[in-house]
Amino acid sequence: MTKSILLIAAILLPLSAAAQTASTAPAPGRPLDLAEAYTLALARSEQIAISGESYQEAMAKADELWSHVLPQVSLMGREVFQQVPRGAGTKYILPNTEQGWVTAHQPLFSGLREYLAYRAAKDLGRSADLQLERAKQLLYKDVVRAYLDLLGAQNDIRIRLSLVAITRDRVKDLKEFRKVGRARASELLAAESQLAQNLAQLETSRAVEQVAQFKLAFLTGVDERLALKAVPAPAPVPELAGVLGRARSRPDVESRRSDKDAAELSVKVMSRQRWPTLALDANYYFQRPPSLLSDGKWDATITGSLPLYTGGQIGSQKRQQEARMRAADQALSAALRTAELETKSAHQDLLSSASIVNALDNAARLAEENAKAQAEDYRLGQVTNLDVLGSLNTLQQTRLQLDAARLDAYWSRAQLEVAAGVPGGAL
Repeated sequence: MTKSILLIAAILLPLSAAAQTASTAPAPGRPLDLAEAYTLALARSEQIAISGESYQEAMAKADELWSHVLPQVSLMGREVFQQVPRGAGTKYILPNTEQGWVTAHQPLFSGLREYLAYRAAKDLGRSADLQLERAKQLLYKDVVRAYLDLLGAQNDIRIRLSLVAITRDRVKDLKEFRKVGRARASELLAAESQLAQNLAQLETSRAVEQVAQFKLAFLTGVDERLALKAVPAPAPVPELAGVLGRARSRPDVESRRSDKDAAELSVKVMSRQRWPTLALDANYYFQRPPSLLSDGKWDATITGSLPLYTGGQIGSQKRQQEARMRAADQALSAALRTAELETKSAHQDLLSSASIVNALDNAARLAEENAKAQAEDYRLGQVTNLDVLGSLNTLQQTRLQLDAARLDAYWSRAQLEVAAGVPGGAL
């Protein structure tokens, strides 16, 4: 019996260090940290690629509008085939005529509509670029969630494996004690029941870990088993006022602000359709059919127009753009309020998570002290082996809760960073 007591004491004393080592040792598989996981996800994500193409499309549209300000030059050619009536001389009526020339068109003044439309398109391009940046930030949030889910499952398996090993040792001891009449049958059955529960929980954790592997592999594109590296402890909780200031200028809010600027410019474009327009057209002829103008090599025309009545078309188009401008203003307001709400919620979650971690740290310390005290009481014959087993189970369950709470705190920190528009950055 003395040998068994010493064995229990030897297991209890280094339990904290052993569990800590087990919780941080890498599992078999491809090593991966959070930074690399995010980099791989950026390269793999179809949604990021789609957002990037939307930005390229918006910028190409801006270039198209700018081309309306620049001169347009074309090479022209024409050949006419016609029948010459009988009796008509071919001196004045030719059966075939050829003409070749270069023509150019240059807008001179249109109320700066093209320039304003170009600026509006550039604002929309900037909006698309900001949406791309926000999509990357939201992808970071998805990667962190999947990473922490898998890391938590792997840590859970390690802790439960430790608990299964300890429970098996207790069952083995109780079987020996039972042979010599030092333990009751109920004690052995209770320990065996506890072992069966621990094994079932271990299998559940393994199933959860496998699903988490699939999710992270989907995001990163890594088609092999992943062994995740531990994440650092979250930094102290920042002041809410500073975080809110960052959130009010995060990419999706700035994107809505650019949309509003573009809508305001579009209203001006529609309004200036009532302004006069001037354009210059010029032609240079290198071949002309025989006529009185055959020797003329060029001509130029300045054309002006002023809309007098358009049937209400300009007014209706302006009202459409004004409605879009008001909608863009409301979208900006909604984005601002959403950013503030998300930031306040994430900040409160981080405060709560930090408090929970502190409380569970204290609970784990007390559970470890209790387990050691139970081992000492067992040596003195004051408690049963089942009491020792219960204290060990409490200690490991507390460690499971503490590990989950630490990962929740890291998740709350990541949510706050994304809400502020600075994922992975210092707040």
